[in-house]
Order: sequence, then structure tokens, then C-alpha cells
Amino acid sequence: MLTKNIGERIDARCTRCGGRYFQINEEFINLVSYEVLAGKISTVSSTDKLKATGRLLGRCRQCGHDWAFRKNPLTS
Repeated sequence: MLTKNIGERIDARCTRCGGRYFQINEEFINLVSYEVLAGKISTVSSTDKLKATGRLLGRCRQCGHDWAFRKNPLTS
């Protein structure tokens, strides 16, 4: 859910070092189903659509710290 454009300011910092150089990853899920018949896998299927979980994860480029955002920095 990208609502900021390239070059726009993000009001967020690394929670450990306060750095402003970080990566934001948005988490999605995809379901993979395994059909088992007589104890053997007979088919494997995957959904084509990804579903957003709403979690945004940050990784600081300065200190390597990983954290989860409490509020979405891309919409504030």
C-alpha cells in the first residue's frame, strides 16, 4: 500500500540508532496446499493472489537492526 512518492519524506527512524537509512518490507502471505492420498503427496497447489498481513518491517542500513513498525510510515 504505497501512498508516498519517490523523494517524499518519511517520518521514521531506526529504533536502535536513530538512523534514517533503512529498508521497509511489507509482509504478504501466499497459501500452498499439499494434497495427500494414501500417505503420499499427490498434488501441490498455490494461490495466485497474495494477501497483505498489514505488517511492515524495518531493517536499518547503518546498524543492521530489525524491527516491526507500530504505525505505517508510508501513510502518515
